[in-house]
Amino acid sequence: MPYDREPSSPTGGFDVMKQPVVLAFMDKARVGVNLADRGDSIRTKVIDVKELVREMDQGLILASDASPYEAIAKKDFPSIRVGLLKFSNVLIKVPDYKRLRDRNEIFVDPVDIANLKKAAGSLSFALPGAGITSDAIPKTKTFFRSTVFDIFRDESLTCQGITLYDTLVDLIRRSGSIVTEQGREGIVLSKDKKSPIDGMPLGEKLFVPVDPGYVDVNGDSAKRVFVTDALRVQDVFSEEGSNTECFSRLMSAMEHILVAHIIRCAHINDPTSTGNMHVIIDGPLAIFGESARFHRGIMSLLDEVRTDCRSKGLNGPLVIGVSKTGKVVEHATMIERILQCNPDGTEREGTFLLPIDDDYRYSIIEANVTNNPNNFGDETYYGQTFIVRTSRGKIFDVTLAYPFARKADVDGVAFREAKMDLKHYGADLSRMISLIEMMQTDLFANALIPIHLAHRYASIAHAPGGRSLDAFVRDALKISR
Repeated sequence: MPYDREPSSPTGGFDVMKQPVVLAFMDKARVGVNLADRGDSIRTKVIDVKELVREMDQGLILASDASPYEAIAKKDFPSIRVGLLKFSNVLIKVPDYKRLRDRNEIFVDPVDIANLKKAAGSLSFALPGAGITSDAIPKTKTFFRSTVFDIFRDESLTCQGITLYDTLVDLIRRSGSIVTEQGREGIVLSKDKKSPIDGMPLGEKLFVPVDPGYVDVNGDSAKRVFVTDALRVQDVFSEEGSNTECFSRLMSAMEHILVAHIIRCAHINDPTSTGNMHVIIDGPLAIFGESARFHRGIMSLLDEVRTDCRSKGLNGPLVIGVSKTGKVVEHATMIERILQCNPDGTEREGTFLLPIDDDYRYSIIEANVTNNPNNFGDETYYGQTFIVRTSRGKIFDVTLAYPFARKADVDGVAFREAKMDLKHYGADLSRMISLIEMMQTDLFANALIPIHLAHRYASIAHAPGGRSLDAFVRDALKISR
């Protein structure tokens, strides 16, 4: 590595290109699957679903997005950092949107546009990174864990007296991990399990009560273990460098848990509010990394709310994830002609669907990955992947929430096959397609209006926004440049 401000050799790359070992590798390396002879087999899986498209007249659309940023607190000491998370939610009433869309006038009333934008809101939180402590908590990692606990109990995330922490406990309970000892509910960290404090094996079993949400090991407040440690994001926390991965993992988990929290609170407060709710998350319906297990609790919660709504004659919440990047998006780009054209080369008319089953994924999309006989995404996903081709020729990678409470056999059929039986999704399939058809926009490639608005309010540009946050953090911490 060169020294600071030392220029690199402009011709250094030529030496790499001449190396025999590099040339030999390039000669044998292959990228992806040759789709030249797969066109017919792929085309047989494309389903014409234009008869399922319905005009949406009522309901709410909730879109969610989030963005992380790691500010360098001291320019000459980049190991000292502060994490910032920004969450955005956009709520659109379908009748209001239709009134704007269906105007016969050339110009749109700016007041109507302003009112639509007012439906967007954002929340931001700061997190200690490497080198950041407090007077009460001198250990950086402990300060980070304590801050995460405080965020989950923050008033800004409380609805009708229900905190985000309460919803987290509900999700843990759905996984069967809440136990009762001496009349108190809590979680148990077994002996030899990695300690959230220092990563060392625990010397004995540790019971962490739900109320107050933490316990001090041996009565020492410096060795406090929190219920929120069950997220395990602290496992990748670095006390010496960048925590971009740690902050991103926390942000991703919180985004999905926050959506579950909104649905749960809305249903408890007014079940009719979730009866015709449409939720769009930026990215797949999946939680990755150390917090992945919480996807099962979300799956259970959604099924419970859906079942209760339908017992009242309501549809229940529709939850979808829309991905802008990833292997499925790349694959959709590769097979775009197959999706856009009939076998005779004429352009398709209407809406088409390509369900991505596990065999298709492992044989074509991720053929380089070792085939797994188990359900794809068994530890991460709570939705099924589809490629949607709209009537306007736009292509979307969409995950639709599984219509089940858990990943188990359905009527004697393995979950891996049951999730691909479209009859289980019922009206949700039609609602998903109709939502995408109504909300597609030409503003960006294959974009949906609610996600565009959510991203607009959540994103943090590295310049100038990020640089401004760097300066803000330095000023707030009274650190000179």
